[in-house]
Amino acid sequence: MNDNLTEKELHNIIERRSTGKTSFAEFLDELSKSGVTEYNIDVATGEATYKGERSAQKTDPQVDFVISKDFDRDQALQTIGNMTIPFLDFLREIANAGIKTYTVNINEKRAIYEGINGEQIVEQLRL
Repeated sequence: MNDNLTEKELHNIIERRSTGKTSFAEFLDELSKSGVTEYNIDVATGEATYKGERSAQKTDPQVDFVISKDFDRDQALQTIGNMTIPFLDFLREIANAGIKTYTVNINEKRAIYEGINGEQIVEQLRL
């Protein structure tokens, strides 16, 4: 991440995506241009950590979702495939499917979703 990327600039990039002003592909492009190489999301809280080569920025919690104790791969895959829904709805749906965290590696164009019991779904991002 660029050492000069401010918290406000990162928030603006996130805000444009969460309000639908930018697509997921545009969001990843903006993050990449700002030096972000990866981000992790805690599904229960919506708290995210955006990482670069030399630094990281963490966002505040946004929600308080309960992660299902039952991992439902089919429901998770259906939700993951529907990236047009608003971000908080996306989090709620994958929480209901038993996903507790996910990591997006921008350089590798890959997302890894981790289930409540360590199950994983690896998605190759098509941008």
